[in-house]
Amino acid sequence: MKRDIKKMLAAAILSAAACSPIDIPSEVPGSRSEELTLSVYTEEPTRGMITDSMLPDGSEMGIALFDNDGNIYMGKNYKHIYCSAENTQDGQIWSIKNNVLLGEQEAMLYAYYPYSEFSSDIRDVYVDLNSYKQDDFMYGGPYTGLTADNRHVNIHLKHALGAVRVCTRKGNYDGPGEVRSLGVGGSAVKTSGRFDVTQGKFTTFTLGGIIYPTSSFQLSEESNAQDVLLIPTGVPGELEITMTVDNIILKTTIPDFLLEAGKISQVNVSVEWGKLKVTDVTVQQWYNYNRGTAVVPADYRVSLDGNQEGISFGTSIDSNGNVTITAVPYISKDAKVNPVTFEGSAKCSQQINEDTGVRTINIQDMESSVTVTFNGYTL
Repeated sequence: MKRDIKKMLAAAILSAAACSPIDIPSEVPGSRSEELTLSVYTEEPTRGMITDSMLPDGSEMGIALFDNDGNIYMGKNYKHIYCSAENTQDGQIWSIKNNVLLGEQEAMLYAYYPYSEFSSDIRDVYVDLNSYKQDDFMYGGPYTGLTADNRHVNIHLKHALGAVRVCTRKGNYDGPGEVRSLGVGGSAVKTSGRFDVTQGKFTTFTLGGIIYPTSSFQLSEESNAQDVLLIPTGVPGELEITMTVDNIILKTTIPDFLLEAGKISQVNVSVEWGKLKVTDVTVQQWYNYNRGTAVVPADYRVSLDGNQEGISFGTSIDSNGNVTITAVPYISKDAKVNPVTFEGSAKCSQQINEDTGVRTINIQDMESSVTVTFNGYTL
């Protein structure tokens, strides 16, 4: 009889437990985790861009996660994680090596581009520029409040470098005028250093030096533009321009020159007998690096005008002088670039990709300069 009572009590306890959801927790507190997801955009076009606002397929980026105090996140070493981009018809997908998991604890994220295999910590990223490697170094963050419930980050990359554009034309020099080299350097700029993404600045400069961005070109009355990416020191200094013209080495120095990150300094130089003459120096926003006008072989120009907010551009010119402009809305994956208008004599057409919102503009058989006027985008 005692055995039967014990069996009945055990059955009653099990039955009560099964009917009581309060007694069986559905999830252990603090155990929930979700994978981090990424997207990337820039406000200004960059040398790294191709024909749209996305970075090239296969682009590599580094990210890091910390807790709100700047320490390792949930016991994981997330201080230098490799990511790569894949462009698809629906946009750009970023894959993260060794998936990064977000829990209930808040995290903050930093990012930089392009990825450096010579670095092991996002607070000490090695940046190296030379005549053959002119990658635009960019960074973003911090992005705070990341959790399993808030796991997507839209990374805004900002420029850490500046650019110098040397525009050279023929002055009173009447020699053959073959420019065999053109170098840019001086104390105002550096060519390598170490960057702390969490502070958004270079902590050390490891080298000065001069970068030679070109092989050769011929002097003429028309200006020849050569662009160089360099590391700003943050303080005024000397900018040195060295040019070899017909085996003659010419130099000039610009004092109190300040290179600014995210901007391009244009230096206009004329070649005179025995010297280089700087006519003026102007500083402009970085977008002039990749927007404005495209010069076709017939010396006509295609100019971009109107409301270009939220749009990035890519321009290509074929051997016949036909211009293709790709206008991409980076503001949102649902945005579409509005129709444009044309002014000038040419065969002009435009098409919209309904899936991506990208508007492709074609200008052929130009008989004059053409202005393309934009009208923003719609969501």
